[in-house]
Amino acid sequence: MYNGSLLSSIVATSVEEGGKLVSTTGIKLRYYLRPNSSLSEKWESEFLAKIEGLSTNQTEISYSTSDSLGTELEKNTNGDIQFFSLTFTIMLTYASFACASSFLTCNSIGNRLMLGLAGVLAPILAIGASIGFVSAIGVKFTSIVGVMPFLIVGIGIDDMFILMSGMAEASTIDSIKEKMKFMMKKSGVAITITSITDLLAFTIGATSVFVSIRTFCIYTGVAVTFCYLNQLFFFGPAMCLNEKRTLQRRHFLCCMKVDESKNMSNSCLRRYFCAGFIPKRREELESDLEKYPKQFIICVFLKHYLAKLFIFVLFIAYLGFSIFGTVQLQQGLSLYNLVSEESHFYKYSLLDEQFFKTEPVIMLSINGEYNYFSPNIQAMIKTILTTAKNDKDIDEQFEISWLESYKNSTYYDIKSSKHFLNGLRNYTRDFAEFSNDIVFNVDFSRILSARFYIKSKDLKSTKAQGLLMSRLRKLSHNSDLSCFFYSPAFIFYEQYVEIWPSTFQTVGTALGVMIVVTVIFMPNPLMVFVVLVTLISILLGIFGFMYFWGLTLSSITMIHLIMSVGFSVDFSVHICHAFLAVRSEKQAGALTSALDKVGGPIINAAFSSILGIAMLGFSKSYIFRSFGKVMFLVIGFGLFHAVFVLPVILWAMRKLSEKSMTGL
Repeated sequence: MYNGSLLSSIVATSVEEGGKLVSTTGIKLRYYLRPNSSLSEKWESEFLAKIEGLSTNQTEISYSTSDSLGTELEKNTNGDIQFFSLTFTIMLTYASFACASSFLTCNSIGNRLMLGLAGVLAPILAIGASIGFVSAIGVKFTSIVGVMPFLIVGIGIDDMFILMSGMAEASTIDSIKEKMKFMMKKSGVAITITSITDLLAFTIGATSVFVSIRTFCIYTGVAVTFCYLNQLFFFGPAMCLNEKRTLQRRHFLCCMKVDESKNMSNSCLRRYFCAGFIPKRREELESDLEKYPKQFIICVFLKHYLAKLFIFVLFIAYLGFSIFGTVQLQQGLSLYNLVSEESHFYKYSLLDEQFFKTEPVIMLSINGEYNYFSPNIQAMIKTILTTAKNDKDIDEQFEISWLESYKNSTYYDIKSSKHFLNGLRNYTRDFAEFSNDIVFNVDFSRILSARFYIKSKDLKSTKAQGLLMSRLRKLSHNSDLSCFFYSPAFIFYEQYVEIWPSTFQTVGTALGVMIVVTVIFMPNPLMVFVVLVTLISILLGIFGFMYFWGLTLSSITMIHLIMSVGFSVDFSVHICHAFLAVRSEKQAGALTSALDKVGGPIINAAFSSILGIAMLGFSKSYIFRSFGKVMFLVIGFGLFHAVFVLPVILWAMRKLSEKSMTGL
C-alpha cells in the first residue's frame, strides 16, 4: 500500500494506482545519527569509505553525509590553488612588460620594467597585510574570501599604470621633486577617488545581513586601504628612486652607468641592450602596449562619424539586452553547482533535484512552560497547525502531532495535570518516535518545550519557497504562543527572501555614497551626472548579462555585485578626471588629449586583469568560476564605457556646448 503523503519525498517519480505503488525510479534512504557525538563522525567517515567502492548490477547509487557540502567546498578551494599561482604569474608578467620601454628602441636608461615589478608588488603586500590583520582581529577566513586577491591585484595594477602615466607626463620637468608633485597632483587625486569609492562600497557591503558577504567585504575593504597606502608610501618612493637612477644614466637592470658612446656602437647587441638616453617626452617612456592600442582607438573611433554612429547603435543594443536579462534574472543557487562534477555530492544533489520532490518537513517548535493539559492551550496549538495547513503551499493531509496521537491512545488520562503528564511519559516510553518531540523538566512535572510537524507541497520555485517561509514566520509571530516554524531548508530559503532587498539596498547606498565622493573630488555637475549614468549603465549590463551567462542572484554572486559597484566605475572616473584636468588647462583637443593620457593605463590594466581571470574558467569551484564571469563583465563593460561610450558622450556634449555658444 502506498501512503503518498508520507513517502512522496523519499520515492522518485512515483506512479500510483488505487492506493498502490505501481512503480518508482528511485528511493532515498536516510540514516539519522546522534548529534554532538564523535561516534557519529566516525560512522560518516566509515560510511563514505565503504560506499565509495560499492557497485550494483541494476541500480545507480548516489550518497551524501551531513558534512559533504562543506568538505567538498574545501576540496575545491584547495584544489584551485594552482590557478592562483598561474593567474598571478600571467597578470604580473604582462603588467611588468607593459611598463617596459618600446621594443624598437630598448632604452636601457628609460626602461621602467623593474619599476613595474615594484608596482605589482604593492597590491601583493596589501593582500598579505589584509589577511594577516583581519585574521588577527578575529574575523574568520572563509573560502569566499579566496577571490579577494584577484580583485586587489586588478585595482593595484590600475593604480600603478595611472601613477606611471602621470610621471610620464612630467617628463619635461627637470626637478625630481617637481615631477613627484606634478604626478601626485594629476594621478594621485585620480587613484584617491577610485580607492575611496572602492573602500566605501565594501564598507557598505560589510553591513549586509549575510555573514559571508560581511566577511568578504571586511577583508577586501582592508586590502583596498593597504593597497592605496602602498601605492603612496611604497610605489611612490620606488618611482622617486627610478627617476634618480634615470638622471644618473644608470642601466635599469644592473644600475651600472651607461656610456652614451655606446649609442653609436657598431655592435647591434651592445647598442640594443647597453645603450640609452634620458627621456624628455611622454612618447619616449611609453611601451608599445601603451602607445598603439590608444592610438588605434583615437584614430579610428574619435575621428570618424561612422565609427561614433556604430558605437551609439552598439550601446543601444547593449542596453536592450541588459534590460531583458535583468528582468529575466532568477535568484537561488543549486547546491550541485557549488562542487566539482567529480564529487559524490554533485551526483547526489543533481539526482535529488531532478527526480525527488522538494517537500521539506517543517517543525513547529513551542518554547515556554505551558499547561498542555489545558483545553485552551490544546486549542491554540490546533489553531496554529490548522492555519498553517490551510496555506496554499502546505500539504493539508500531513501532520505529525504527539498530542493528537496521545489523545487517541489508551494512555491518555485527563483526571488532572499530573495524570496527564504521567500518561504522556509512559506513552513516549512505549512509542519512542515521539520521545524527541517533548522536553520535560528533571522531575517530569512540567513540559519545557514541544514540537509538531507539517510538510510543504512540491516547491521548485525559489520565490515560492521564500514566500512560504515568510508567511509561516508571520503566523508564528502573531500567535499567542511562544513558537516558531523551522526546517533545515530554511537556511537556503533565507537568501531568497533577503537577497533582492539586500542587493538593492547595498548597491543603491554604495551608488549614492560614490556620487558624493565624486562631487567632492570632481565638483562639476555635468561630469558627476555622466559618471552616475555610466555606473548605472554598467551595473545594468552586469545584472542583465549574468542571466545570459547562466548565473543567478545568490549570496555568492551578490558579493561579486558589491565588488563591481566600486570597481566598475574606476575606468570611467579616470577618463572624466583627465578630461576635466586637460580642459582646465585650456589645451586644444581636450578629449583626444585626455584619452592619450589615461587610455594606455586603462587598456593595459583591463587587459592584464582579463588575462588573469581567464584562467578561472578552468576552476572546479563555482565560487571562482562565477567570480571570473562577473569580473569579466565588470572589466569588459567598464572598458567599453570608458574608451568608447564615454568619449562619444563627451564629444557630443562638447559639440552641443559649441553650438549653444555660437547661438548666443
